[in-house]
Amino acid sequence: MKRRQKITIAAVSLVSVTVILTMCFTQLLHKKTEHHHQPPAQCPQNVNQKYVSGVYYSDWSPYEPRMHFPKNIDTSKITHIYYSFFLVDADSSALKLGDSWSDIEMPMGKNTVLKGCIGALNSLRDEKPGFKNIMAVGGWSNKDAFPLALRKKHGVEKLAQSCVETMFQYGFDGIDLDWEYPKDDGKEPRIYLELMRKIRQHMNELEIAIWGDKKRRFHLSVATPAFYDKLETFPIKEMDQYIDYWNMMTYDYYGEWSSGTGFHSNLYDGTNKFSEHSLCADGAIRYMTNKIGINSRKVVLGMALYGRGFTNVKEGDPKKTSGLINRKFKGVGGESEGEPGMWLYNQLPIRGTQEVFDEQYGSAYCFDPKTKTLVGYDNVDSTRQKAQYVRFHNLAGGFWWESCGNKWDNVQQSLVHVFNEDIERLDRNETNLYQDPKLREHYLQIFAKSGFLAATFK
Repeated sequence: MKRRQKITIAAVSLVSVTVILTMCFTQLLHKKTEHHHQPPAQCPQNVNQKYVSGVYYSDWSPYEPRMHFPKNIDTSKITHIYYSFFLVDADSSALKLGDSWSDIEMPMGKNTVLKGCIGALNSLRDEKPGFKNIMAVGGWSNKDAFPLALRKKHGVEKLAQSCVETMFQYGFDGIDLDWEYPKDDGKEPRIYLELMRKIRQHMNELEIAIWGDKKRRFHLSVATPAFYDKLETFPIKEMDQYIDYWNMMTYDYYGEWSSGTGFHSNLYDGTNKFSEHSLCADGAIRYMTNKIGINSRKVVLGMALYGRGFTNVKEGDPKKTSGLINRKFKGVGGESEGEPGMWLYNQLPIRGTQEVFDEQYGSAYCFDPKTKTLVGYDNVDSTRQKAQYVRFHNLAGGFWWESCGNKWDNVQQSLVHVFNEDIERLDRNETNLYQDPKLREHYLQIFAKSGFLAATFK
């Protein structure tokens, strides 16, 4: 922040002093938010504020080469686990399992009554309460099924009902919707809104049936696009009444689809100018909170446990960030099975390279001069910067895609642990809904002994 000239005030009234000080403070905030990226160390904080900390866990995680299981997650640092994905069936307008073997059949231990990743997550919540299991619906690979299912006659009602029934059947605490993305045709965004309304309606009905009231107990969130072109097509203010959290997907800003290199999970755009159109987390967050007026305590900052890279980069001065950004490239490389140009965080930095943190962009990167490979990603430093950003802007917290990329066995390098150290207080709820006698009674009335959880109810 530029040093400000001292203001000398002489022989002015108390009212004038107040006005001048107010103007100075407003100017200070304006310059702070537009020209300097690091919140001052002495900025006022609500020491009693609590935050959410979520991870997405995918149904492909237990397979090679990842071999990452629910038990590997340190749930003491987590408030939400988003199980990904249940899929929308275009023909029936209902949900279906994404991978039956991984979801509910794979053995997860000698003493586990329930099988599969879903069974393991339920058991984990019973053993170590304090976090919620959330059912994530859709995802990028399932994007085409949404409009096909929802545009059918009664499609919205069928899918909404199926979402809530499936959530309850498999013991989830809520639903996270991930349609990437409704077409900007004046219809699909409104259909998405109606889906949210219907899901919340069915959640309310379930709560009334169990507890006799519709106090919100079941969670509904949206995996939200984090760039202007998509956000402006959503009826966000109308959606907000049904939503508990907006999980901002503030990553994938740059990749193989880009015309030039860039950091895919950058907090800022690297310049001293602010724009809601910028490809960065800050632009998307401010659009939601400042432009649309969404309560910041419902906005969750997304972080990536992977990097995106570019090969054969035509760099300028590789010792400077500016010499590596917005450069032509040929190919994207990658060490992560399944998608070109990706490295899991636990595969970074590339062997033999130096990890660099750029505070102006809010991103880490490494560059291999031999292959001219650039990879941008989050590291310990960028995570601390983002935790500070969450606190300074009074956001709800943070989440990561996806759990298998974290360095869970190294507390100093685990980004989840680092984030938690800096935000200090988690909004953990020790109440397990599925231990409630009223809920169990209602569950057995609906699913009887064939219900997925029935064997665990005593």
